[in-house]
Amino acid sequence: MSDQAERLREMVRERGAGASASVSSARRQGRCKSIAVTSGKGGVGKTTLSLVLGASLAKLDKRVLLMDVDLGLANIQILLGIAPRFNIAHVVAGKCAIGDIVVEAAPNMFLAPGASGFEQLSNIDMGRFERLRNDFMGLEENYDFLIMDTGAGIGNTVTGFARHADLVLLVMTPDPSSMADAYAMVKVLYEKGNTNVAVVVNMAGNEGEGREAFEMLRMMVEKFLKKPIRLYAILINEREVLRLGRKQLHLAGGEGVNFYKTVAALAKRLGGHQSQTAARGGFFSKFFGGTS
Repeated sequence: MSDQAERLREMVRERGAGASASVSSARRQGRCKSIAVTSGKGGVGKTTLSLVLGASLAKLDKRVLLMDVDLGLANIQILLGIAPRFNIAHVVAGKCAIGDIVVEAAPNMFLAPGASGFEQLSNIDMGRFERLRNDFMGLEENYDFLIMDTGAGIGNTVTGFARHADLVLLVMTPDPSSMADAYAMVKVLYEKGNTNVAVVVNMAGNEGEGREAFEMLRMMVEKFLKKPIRLYAILINEREVLRLGRKQLHLAGGEGVNFYKTVAALAKRLGGHQSQTAARGGFFSKFFGGTS
């Protein structure tokens, strides 16, 4: 853990003292909105986007739960420079309560560290399963936004999270292989019934390159799947983002860096939209219930 990162977190805690106190459901207008940040291919920057988006929403006075559900390579805590004692696997195994895994990363932003815990659900008895379902549903009620950093690819574990989210942010780059994998992810999600998918083009050389990459994906989706798809943001490739990430300083938001400005604008767009899923239940109600 870098000293610089620790100093930053201390300053953040001091500035936000009291801001992250417990909030009643009456404070929030509407149900927690779930966002799955996913990709068809690894290495496209979805974890960085998840973290910075969560921090940007928190700065808008939204209470955010950032959940690392990349079950093979859970690493948001590394970007934050923290070492949580417990994670999701401990909850599923009955070694701790769900509240024990949640750590405050910044004012209004909390992290639920991931591990392969969800994969163990098929091996527990129904009584334990129901208790876990209620625990996770109760946890969700304390937040305005649930942001899930999923794994890459179109396997059942990844799509199991993305298919139930209110919104899927699909991260791709202009690289042809990323584009092909993004199309595969869109196809699977549409087949599973979640068409609320929006694209974020990351690591673009410039705005034009990013838009061109999206247009190629859009044409394939509309031609072969006969459905539309939206572009939510183009993130330009900037060395400063990589530098701050290596120093565990994404929460500092580099002044003048377009990446952080664009994600902050995306957060404002998302922050103004309340979830419309009250009738269908929250994310964990659907996830544990196995709703199609």
